[in-house]
Amino acid sequence: MKRIISIYNEHKNSAQFYLRHTLAHFTPHSTDAKDLRRLFETEKSAEVVYAVNTDFTQSTPSYGRHYVDEEREGADKSFYFQWVSFDKETIHISNPYLHPVSGRPTLTAVKRNDGHYLVADFDMLKLLEALRLIEHNSAFEKINKVVMGSGGILLGIVAVFLIFYGATVFLEMLITPHSSQEVMHEIFTSIISITIGLAIYDLAKTLIENEVLFKKIDYGINLQSKILSKFLTSIIIALSIESLMAVFKIVLDDYSKIINAFYLIVGVTMLIVGTGVYNRLSEKKQNENA
Repeated sequence: MKRIISIYNEHKNSAQFYLRHTLAHFTPHSTDAKDLRRLFETEKSAEVVYAVNTDFTQSTPSYGRHYVDEEREGADKSFYFQWVSFDKETIHISNPYLHPVSGRPTLTAVKRNDGHYLVADFDMLKLLEALRLIEHNSAFEKINKVVMGSGGILLGIVAVFLIFYGATVFLEMLITPHSSQEVMHEIFTSIISITIGLAIYDLAKTLIENEVLFKKIDYGINLQSKILSKFLTSIIIALSIESLMAVFKIVLDDYSKIINAFYLIVGVTMLIVGTGVYNRLSEKKQNENA
């Protein structure tokens, strides 16, 4: 959203000139669905079009590119027209906002005709793409969603398997008699399996949410840092548990191997410090871009 609005503000005059030129040359003979929908044939960024009478009441259904919302006919639009002005231009263009139906950044253009107002909503991403102000490929985005969605689902399946495996190990430990050393080993194995499973599940959930269901074009470093930090945190927890288990085994078996546990603990500590530095630098970068 921020990236799209930033590009729009940078090229605002060009974008608004294009919209005004488009609506100025769009002259439907009537407000019938067939005439109004001709806008979709000539303008790919148009998403919704409808007419409003001089009493600021919507006189037609909202015609979308692939749907018709008849419930909107007769709706009071006087509230929205408080900010519509035709003093300087015959066509008014709104500020960017999120469309209530598509949830995408949208601009609304209003053209005053004899006896009614023509209102059209334009998808900002498609508009900027049409003006060659942003690189966006719809076909690639669909392929990306399929790949990311499939990968996320597979990761989710692996995560669920690890969680159930950890639970199975723990239940088996409760049912079957074990020595004290074996009991601790099984407990640590169960905890590590469940922890890694939760980390992978969280990664899968984040991928599906942000790359498939609620795709963000301008996620940038913020989302990447969030995913990496959460995953590294889970891995650090798992390695910390593994270090504790290694110390426990060495204490019971052979003290001469304690240096190996020390190296593992040092490695985990370095990973914690590295993650902290990365988070700090990422936060600083985000503040600079804000």
